[in-house]
Amino acid sequence: MIINFDLNDLQAFRAVVDKGSFRAAADAIRISQPALSRRIEKLETALDVKLFERTTRRVSLTMVGRAFLRSEEHTSELQSQ
Repeated sequence: MIINFDLNDLQAFRAVVDKGSFRAAADAIRISQPALSRRIEKLETALDVKLFERTTRRVSLTMVGRAFLRSEEHTSELQSQ
């Protein structure tokens, strides 16, 4: 199984988690909101999961998204050691 995503996609994921919105996340990492949406879509497609629940007013992590966040945090912690 080939998983096709990169660190930019992970950065986009983390920005949405940290900022709580796609617009704020896009501003934080200095890309357009459509480009950020494409990165999240690419990551979700590569993992074959839905990471976020989206409404017109809110973004929240799915259960799978929360598990992925814990994995991402653990991996980041290991890399910084």
